[in-house]
Amino acid sequence: MSTSPTSPKSPTSNSQEQSTSFASTSVHVTPHITLTLPRKGRAKQLLKDFYGLPDGKKADPLDIDFSAFDVNKYVNNMLAEKHLSELMQRDNDLSTEIRQLDGDMKTLVYENYSKFISATDTIRKMKSNVENMESEMDQLSQSINNISNVTSSVNSALGLKRDKILQLTGVHDLLKKIQFIFELPTRLKNCLDQKSYAQAVRYYAKTSKLLEHYRSLSVFSSIEIECKEIMDKVTKRIRENMTNMNATGSEITDCMALLIILKEPPQQLAKEYLELQKKFLTNLLRKTMEEMSSLSLDSSQDSQPKNTDSELKKEPSSPISPKKRAKSKLTYLNQKFLKELNKFVESFNGFFLMPPREIREAKSPGKSPGKSPGKSPRSAGNDILRIVSANMDGDDRDIARQDFLNFTDDMAKEYFIIVDSLLEFPEQITNLNPSTHLQLLNDLYYATLSCNSLCTIARFEDRVNEVITAWEIKLAKSLFGTAEKKLMEKFTKYAENELKKESSTSSNFQVHELQSYILDMEATFSDYLTGDCFRLLEECIKTETPMIQKKGGVDRLLKEFQTQFKEFWRSIVQSSNKYIAPVHPTPITQNPIQSPPSIIALMMSRVLLDFGEIIAIQVYMTFSNILYNQHNDYRNRIGAEIYNGLGERFTIAKELAHDVREVVGICKDVAQRILERYVEIKGNQVSSKIRNIYIPNYIQNLDENLGKSPPPEKVTPIWSEIITDLVYIEREVVMLYGGPVDEEKSKEVENIVEKRLNPILKPDTSSNASGGDKSLLSPGTALIKSPYAHSNSSYSSISSTRSRTSPNPFTSSVQLTSHIDKLFSDRVEIYGIVEMSIVGIMMGIIKILLKTWIEMIRLNTLTNKSFQQLQVDSEYMRVKLWRFIEDEGIMNTMLQELASSAFKRCIEDPLPLVYADIEMIVSGKVSF
Repeated sequence: MSTSPTSPKSPTSNSQEQSTSFASTSVHVTPHITLTLPRKGRAKQLLKDFYGLPDGKKADPLDIDFSAFDVNKYVNNMLAEKHLSELMQRDNDLSTEIRQLDGDMKTLVYENYSKFISATDTIRKMKSNVENMESEMDQLSQSINNISNVTSSVNSALGLKRDKILQLTGVHDLLKKIQFIFELPTRLKNCLDQKSYAQAVRYYAKTSKLLEHYRSLSVFSSIEIECKEIMDKVTKRIRENMTNMNATGSEITDCMALLIILKEPPQQLAKEYLELQKKFLTNLLRKTMEEMSSLSLDSSQDSQPKNTDSELKKEPSSPISPKKRAKSKLTYLNQKFLKELNKFVESFNGFFLMPPREIREAKSPGKSPGKSPGKSPRSAGNDILRIVSANMDGDDRDIARQDFLNFTDDMAKEYFIIVDSLLEFPEQITNLNPSTHLQLLNDLYYATLSCNSLCTIARFEDRVNEVITAWEIKLAKSLFGTAEKKLMEKFTKYAENELKKESSTSSNFQVHELQSYILDMEATFSDYLTGDCFRLLEECIKTETPMIQKKGGVDRLLKEFQTQFKEFWRSIVQSSNKYIAPVHPTPITQNPIQSPPSIIALMMSRVLLDFGEIIAIQVYMTFSNILYNQHNDYRNRIGAEIYNGLGERFTIAKELAHDVREVVGICKDVAQRILERYVEIKGNQVSSKIRNIYIPNYIQNLDENLGKSPPPEKVTPIWSEIITDLVYIEREVVMLYGGPVDEEKSKEVENIVEKRLNPILKPDTSSNASGGDKSLLSPGTALIKSPYAHSNSSYSSISSTRSRTSPNPFTSSVQLTSHIDKLFSDRVEIYGIVEMSIVGIMMGIIKILLKTWIEMIRLNTLTNKSFQQLQVDSEYMRVKLWRFIEDEGIMNTMLQELASSAFKRCIEDPLPLVYADIEMIVSGKVSF
């Protein structure tokens, strides 16, 4: 390999230039199939050829990459099979491959040359190091030989005395033990006098087994008796220290460890330990709460007082923020109480709940060793205690474990009550600063993690997680509950105002006022959720608190908020039933409760329908944008598409799609049911006037008392009142289900209602019987010609098929006609699904009204006079009800059923009026 001094290019660069040149020259060449192998396969084959590796393929004289390649055969074959253009292309390919191989070869030589140079340098260094190493190895070998010679001479000189030395050493150790045993009573007495009870227990624990083993010897027996007398006094002193009112938790634990070493009854010790620690921790918690209530820190200092026994300052040197004060209180509580509780849990578990284990020396489980003798069982310079376990059987251990868990549960409840007091919400939930509470919860969480025994034994970590979850639920419920409370207060306020108003027939109520009230209520509801409510939730999600930002923290928080948000919509639906008037009256045995006005049901139905079709979807979209789309884990996810009732498309997070559909379905379903309840209430209210008139046998008794009288001359007054009620009901429905109404449209609707009420409220005018201007229809109804133009009285059709002289054949004919009509007519669903429109609502009420009329006729027997009056009333209602409905088929079917029922319940041969007479009576132009 050689390189030009003027152009220092590496083989790699040459290869790249050749590849580039090849690419530029072969851009316009027509692609074709070549006989060469792929580049990777050729490189592999070249390496095999270079290193002389065998190849499993058979030798092919036409394969240019094999050693058996025959140039003449290859050229002849190409000339015979290829065209000129293909031969030229093959020539270009071969030239390109030659340049490529040349570049690869140069690169390979360059790399191997670099490795060769590095290997040469390495060998040169190794050679120089090996020369020095040989001299050093010679010196080391000589030193080892000298050591071996000296060792041999020492072994030969001391070998005869080694056994004797070992024997004397054993005797010396035994004498020291015997001397210690003889001095043991004196040592124990000195420890008793010096109040070094831990040292005394340590001495006695070392020798107790030995004294027990050699009890048969009088010398050891006397020593054992004397030691037991001293240790009884030591045990008594230890119990006195343990039960002292001023004893700390660590001192109680140390004394309990000594008693366990002295093999006191473990069942009794477990109970005593629980009682003493319960008393100590309860007093400690009470004292900590008192100190926390008066705790005040300087603004530059964020720690509890160094001396807890000293009096706390009553006035801070500078104001402290509520966030810092709450944090200081929690820190103080954890340091004073939680650490002590953790020490107790650790020691009790080691003493009584763990299986017996070998006694080993370690630091006391209570607290760090004390240095002052005289007040602690660990005095006399001994800072080492044994960690011991009481030898309890399975049943006793289970009892002790249950008592221990009950005790820790009680302590945990008291602790978390204090924590909850630090996490109180303000009266105005929107004034809450979530970062303050989240920081407290974060400190609580990591303080708990630092208490390993509480987490592993008492499952304190699970309890803290429950507290955190409860706070999240409380926050969501408080925010969403405020929205629900404000919404229901609007309904309650409106219901109270309606109840204060006495029923009046004036029509001065502005239509747009109620619509504005509903729109304002819905806007306030939506603005609160998308404003203050979601703002606080967003602060919780975006907080830098480690507890939330750890893996899975934000997902858990979002899931909890999502769950509570769905429950919030369910709660609104459930609360709506409280503002709906019951259909059935209150039983006599119960105190009557004033029911809300029926218009509240209509308002609730309208609001829930708006929630289901528009508001819920919009609010959920904002919920998704604020809480999901801004989070890194959800930002790049594809959302779900939701369409509202207006056909508008919204994109929300997939996690919320199911909830949105469920909430929308619930709101619409309950809105439908409430509307059906409203129709049922109004239908029963209007129908009650019919039930008060058509009492069973009332019509027959009235006709008998009147005797013979002329045919009816007017419509029964009750029907005029019913039409008035229907007009007022329609006015309510128009206000909520008549679409958006501006002031001009409102005045137009009021004029229509006023004109429709005038003929009813002014019976002395000539327009009373005719029903007023027949061109005045309900809003949204098309103007058609007078109903008299296509009138077809049910009673006229009956009279045309019946003879006055032969009642029986005509009776059967009427019955046959009635049955045939029922076969070919659609079944009328009285309490079915109500269409959410003005016509649908009014039709539902009218069906209940007509059905009540039919049923009351079935409970009566009619005379000829009452039958004729029924003819007049029926025609009057058909004319008046025609204005409220679109489908006359249902009304005509029910009136036909009324006529058939009345005809069959006539006790005498009925004489139906001629339709011309009926029309004169209904129009107020009586011909009699």
